[in-house]
Amino acid sequence: MQSNQVISERRGPPQDPLTASIIEDLLAASERLSAAGRHREGAAPAEEVLALPGVTPVQQARAREMLALHRLRLGDYQASVQNGLLALEYLTSSGDLLRQSKVHCTLALAYTDTGLTEQALGHAVPALETARACGSQLAEFWALTRASTVHGAMGDTVRGVDLGRQALALSRTLDDTEARFIAVNNLGDSFLEAARAQRAAECDASLALREGLVLFREAVAMAHAQGHNFFETIALTNLVSILIELNEHDEAREKAHRCKDLARANGFRNLEVNVDAQLAEVVRAEGNLEEATAMMDAQLADPSIDEDPALQIRLHQALYEMHKQRRRFEQALVHCEKLGTLSLQRITQTAGLQSQLLINTLEVEQARHEVERSQLAAEVQRIRAEELDDQAHTDPLTHLPNRRALDRELPRLMDRARDLSQPLCAAMIDFDNFKRVNDAYGHAIGDQVLTTMAQMLRAVTRETDLAVRVGGEEFLLVFGDTDLDQAAQACERLLASVRDYAWNGVAAGLTCTVSAGLADLRPAERVSHWLERADSALYAAKNRGRDQVVTAEN
Repeated sequence: MQSNQVISERRGPPQDPLTASIIEDLLAASERLSAAGRHREGAAPAEEVLALPGVTPVQQARAREMLALHRLRLGDYQASVQNGLLALEYLTSSGDLLRQSKVHCTLALAYTDTGLTEQALGHAVPALETARACGSQLAEFWALTRASTVHGAMGDTVRGVDLGRQALALSRTLDDTEARFIAVNNLGDSFLEAARAQRAAECDASLALREGLVLFREAVAMAHAQGHNFFETIALTNLVSILIELNEHDEAREKAHRCKDLARANGFRNLEVNVDAQLAEVVRAEGNLEEATAMMDAQLADPSIDEDPALQIRLHQALYEMHKQRRRFEQALVHCEKLGTLSLQRITQTAGLQSQLLINTLEVEQARHEVERSQLAAEVQRIRAEELDDQAHTDPLTHLPNRRALDRELPRLMDRARDLSQPLCAAMIDFDNFKRVNDAYGHAIGDQVLTTMAQMLRAVTRETDLAVRVGGEEFLLVFGDTDLDQAAQACERLLASVRDYAWNGVAAGLTCTVSAGLADLRPAERVSHWLERADSALYAAKNRGRDQVVTAEN
């Protein structure tokens, strides 16, 4: 059994051209064989792709998309669902709406065929949504067709017919003979199922039967004109079924023999066997119970139907009813018991298959959730690491970068300035007589003063600048792509903002000023020497009376 592992997004080494060519050839072969209906052969190259080393996620998804369809047609529903869900994981994340719609259609059929109609509907709806979102009318047609099938299987024949009508109307606008045939044939089948449901409810089914009859006749004619023997055999089988419902026995027999000849000539053994059962039903409908019984007995003795439990159940049901009608109760009991055994086996097998499909679905979902959980955990760790890094490089009081951040960021600013031949200036800024603020108003007010200063610094800082709290009441402001005159003007504005700020609102009678020492970066100058010159200029500002900007001497 294949792994339920979600298709990986991780990219390995680049794929060499030879491997890429081999994989593309295999995928193309799988698609060609699918189009030709050769699903057993078509599955092999898709499986080979998955076994090759270095296959990319998109190639994995394409291979699984093809396998989902091949396995569906081969009756391997478990593998079909498993591959379809894995393909869908990647196609959804990559945003490939067209392929998403195709895979949803495949999954809708797989779940329908196994009686999991709720899950089938869960794929029929997004199949239609993604088809319309990507603007493909052909994809929309197939999605409507699958949705019609799902609703019919759910017993909602009215909705099934409505969706079938929409699919037929859309098919008439497409240059696609296969789509046109499918639309006509499937809508006819929807009418046939609707008629049977109406009869079971003791309602008039004549209108539904007549509409279905017209469609099946059209389907037979279309397939014959196209020279498509398989489609013609299918359409004839459906036509015979509806003719039996309409009691058109002569035509039903004539069409059944034509269908049998076509099936035999083309090796459609399962369809040939089905036609034999239909011929027996015609004989029974005409009232010839003995002949019908003999025909059905002969079919049950044919080993070729051993792999068709649905047909066996149908034959035993008919024989039970006919023997009971002829009051041959012993024979009727034999078929009744066989019918019960087969029905129980089928229910058990279906239940087991349904359980396995649901388990596989849950396993794929669990694998996806595990991947998402791992991704979320990695994201949490990344965010936490960023938070710790921010905390390590941020002053907790002012939320400005700290000295550690300065050590990390300043070399980058200096390299940029030198690479682009741009001026870079540093201003050391220090509150005047800050100890008096703490002594007179307390450290809480002093902290408010510092946080207010940080806000002022942010207001004058551009993306190319850096404002840092280097310790206590001292700050550093680095101006990117700014000459000395421009930096001096910016510092004067900052000093005026501090001087004129309404400090009285922080504490009654409070006033604050700052001093600044400014230095530009010289060519090949060490950072320590540059900042020492700015610091010396700051002390000169203090010595000259504070609340002023002093530029370092060259």
